Amino acid sequence: MLLHRSPRLWALLAVAVTVSAAGCSSSSSPSSSSPSSSSATASASTAAKHYTIAYVPGATGVAFYDTLLAGMKAKAATLGMSVIYQGSPDFAPAEQTPIVDAVCTKHPNVLIVSPTDPVAMAPAINTCLSAGIPVITVDTGMTNTSQLTSAITTDNDQGGTIAAQYVGQALGGKGQVALMSLSPTATTQVERISSFEKEIKSAYPGITIIPVQYTAQATSDSETVARSILAAHPGVKAFFGSAEPNAEGVAAALKALGLTGKVLDVGFDASPAEVALLKSGGINATIAQPAAEEGADAAQFAYDKLTGDTGGITASVQLPDVLLTSADASQASYTKYFYIP
Repeated sequence: MLLHRSPRLWALLAVAVTVSAAGCSSSSSPSSSSPSSSSATASASTAAKHYTIAYVPGATGVAFYDTLLAGMKAKAATLGMSVIYQGSPDFAPAEQTPIVDAVCTKHPNVLIVSPTDPVAMAPAINTCLSAGIPVITVDTGMTNTSQLTSAITTDNDQGGTIAAQYVGQALGGKGQVALMSLSPTATTQVERISSFEKEIKSAYPGITIIPVQYTAQATSDSETVARSILAAHPGVKAFFGSAEPNAEGVAAALKALGLTGKVLDVGFDASPAEVALLKSGGINATIAQPAAEEGADAAQFAYDKLTGDTGGITASVQLPDVLLTSADASQASYTKYFYIP
């Protein structure tokens, strides 16, 4: 079943956490509610046992994953657990597979992972499962989820749809829109692009969509791709990028070409760089995700799995996304959606 909840737990980021690399595991109930009485009983009975969570992100050096990790560590700390963290700077299964393999040889109590591909990452993840290590996915997911403890993400269909509505209204239902993404297979990327295209085609038939272009993780690559798109399609009036570096790269391209404010730049996530660009008008809007809440939920579910309190675990969780505009970025009420530096 799917669980929809409002963004919260941003206060968890204020919790100072000291993480031991030799620590044990993690798990707990959804971050939206207090632990049940059965969880409290389990906690008391396992107080002497220490657990370690291992988290492998889609890529390192990404504000979204850093914020998710902070939420995970904060929740794990309240449960007396440790988190180890290891990843690659490149969002690619060829880079992530050996990391998952290496992490699982250390036999953490639970593996939490953001898969870079829903099929290509299956062998490495299945190796962990076969070794008796419970697996939880966060952000991106797997095609086969039958053996996972939980799959936690945000409502990417909703995110793509509200981004399309913003673009469609801003363009008055006319013009060309260019799409950019990090991956043709990662579940979050596919869902965001697909829902954006679907909404534009059904609600704004006067808008022409240029086929999606894929980029590497580096922001500079998104800038290069954006420049190429504009050279080939000078009539483009808006960009939608489905990942953090896309909007940042587009903003750099538009600034260099003197097109800031003339071509819309709409992205995903709320990294410090994106928020700064929102405030300055370099980015027009972005879709923020409750990253810390994803991490906290994963830690809670991991703890529940390890302590046998599985009644509080939800197999599939979708948290709502939030549209942030340039006007919103300067309002105090929206700062809770910003990712950590």
